[in-house]
Amino acid sequence: MKIGYLLDTHAGPYNMPLPDSAQARAFIDHLWREAAVAEQVGFDSLVVPERHTRTECLFPSPIVLLSGLAARTTRIRLGTYVLILPLYDPVHIAEQMALIDLMSGGRLICGLASGYHPDYHNAFAIPMRG
Repeated sequence: MKIGYLLDTHAGPYNMPLPDSAQARAFIDHLWREAAVAEQVGFDSLVVPERHTRTECLFPSPIVLLSGLAARTTRIRLGTYVLILPLYDPVHIAEQMALIDLMSGGRLICGLASGYHPDYHNAFAIPMRG
């Protein structure tokens, strides 16, 4: 059995006021420490969500976050939970995922989905299907 850890990118309660730069930086440092602990205690994987248009979620780009995690970890597998594929060009995502996989030494797990949150699609002016 393998056990993964979902990195919580919520910096506070739902619809909290937008944090200032110092608060945002402190939360980023907290996430780096949380990831280090997850690797230290032996989790097999660390996954990050995709959230948009929400003041309590400071990481709208799991790709950028995974790049930082790839540089700060050595063993733990890294993954998306999940990328909302209709919001992106698939070729661009494939290229970025391949680069993160190389940067991490082959540790990437890429989770993809069509999305469930209409607000995300509306923010990007992309209609939801299905």
